[in-house]
Amino acid sequence: MHITKTASTSSVSTVATFATLLAWLALSTALESAAKETALVLGPIVEGTKGEPFSAPQIDLSSRGYVMEEFFLDGSASAYKFADGSSSTPDGRWVTEREKESTPFRTRILVVRPQDQAAFNGTVIVHWQNVTAGYELGSVGDDEYLRGYAWVGVSAQAVGVDGFPGPQAAGLRQWDPGRYESLNHPGDAYSYDIFSQAGRAVGPLRSEVGVDPMNGLVVSRLIAAGASQSAARLRTYINGVHLLENVFDGFIPYIDFSSTIPFGVDKGEGRRGMGMGQRTPIRNDIDVPVFVVNSETEAEAYLPARQPDSTTFRLWEVAGTSHVNIPRSMAASGTNEGPNWMSYQPAYQAAIRHTHDWVGSGTEPPRMPRITMTDAQSGRPTIQRDANGNAMGGIRLPDLAVPTARHRGAGRFGGGSDNRFSFLYGLSQNFDDEKLAKLYLNRTGFLEKYERELERCVQAGVILEEDIGSMRNRAIEWAQRLPAG
Repeated sequence: MHITKTASTSSVSTVATFATLLAWLALSTALESAAKETALVLGPIVEGTKGEPFSAPQIDLSSRGYVMEEFFLDGSASAYKFADGSSSTPDGRWVTEREKESTPFRTRILVVRPQDQAAFNGTVIVHWQNVTAGYELGSVGDDEYLRGYAWVGVSAQAVGVDGFPGPQAAGLRQWDPGRYESLNHPGDAYSYDIFSQAGRAVGPLRSEVGVDPMNGLVVSRLIAAGASQSAARLRTYINGVHLLENVFDGFIPYIDFSSTIPFGVDKGEGRRGMGMGQRTPIRNDIDVPVFVVNSETEAEAYLPARQPDSTTFRLWEVAGTSHVNIPRSMAASGTNEGPNWMSYQPAYQAAIRHTHDWVGSGTEPPRMPRITMTDAQSGRPTIQRDANGNAMGGIRLPDLAVPTARHRGAGRFGGGSDNRFSFLYGLSQNFDDEKLAKLYLNRTGFLEKYERELERCVQAGVILEEDIGSMRNRAIEWAQRLPAG
């Protein structure tokens, strides 16, 4: 009896201790959750007159085993500020805090996800939608996003919801009032918190109560991505918000000029545009991977923020490419000059895969050379160019390694343009037949060189094997301009 009684007492004590531990863990979790705003998810949204969400992918998702759904996020968000006595230091190691006051918001997320868990690789790409045009840019194409990932587009900024002020406003509310009239964005000062809450709504620790925008998918990793103006927002988020919130497991700011956004500007403190040109590196005490993928367009502006690659940072610069590209016209001949047709996208697709592996298994991406700079001509750092007028250094995709044109990351073609963003389209000037004949004896010789460069880029890790086919097909089509043989 004594032995039994002792065992029973020990068992009760163990159970009591375990129960206390569980209660403590539950309390800790509750306190932590209470300190972080979490939006209510509403949907899927099906109302409206357009029959689909804004920026819906224009491809057959079902044939790829994917579905698209849209949801509203309803909650309260706070702004951020620099802590007393601190400022936006040029090293990016900012000391910030979340403001105590919050304000209501309602925005939307667009979710493109695999239908089945078996097809899901566990990574969600949370994309900060770009609003430079006065409406949202960015969606899913037939590319890496549909190779096992889920993609979530976040309407994080006010312009995406309301458009630019005035009668020409083209935001979500104007595009389909029946669908989006209830959206309410309090201003870009709250965009960072809204983005965090969007991440939580689709992340590993999302609420098990109510609507699940991921339809039960087991999420392991959140990677935040954003292009151009959104990259500036994301860079600000990385330096000033991430270490407070710890929502994302990695970041991909791409076609990134390295500017950051002063927190106060979004609240009307100081002149609009003030400090927007401040080039700021990614803080070097970051605890998750950050992968910047740039075209040639950003290289000179980015230079003041260049930093060494490390265990948590990569910079890839893709020589010869531009911020925006227009696919090459296969009918072009002679020395036609026009917008740059070289795209950084093959390297960006590879970077997504690398970041997934980096976050998931710790496998670091390859370190690649940066675009070469010189100050010999202008007295200030500019891109050094070869005899063909193309940038030296950087990642050299096959279209640059086996050149058929002179490419510039920035430039105004056709005598310029009134569009203040026209420089982002870069410039391509095709080689004439005489120059092509000197470089390549015939189409077979050209295609053999192109094939070798494709293989080199795959081996280097800057092109995915899945993307070889489309690149090869474009080269074969274009090579018909060259003599047979």
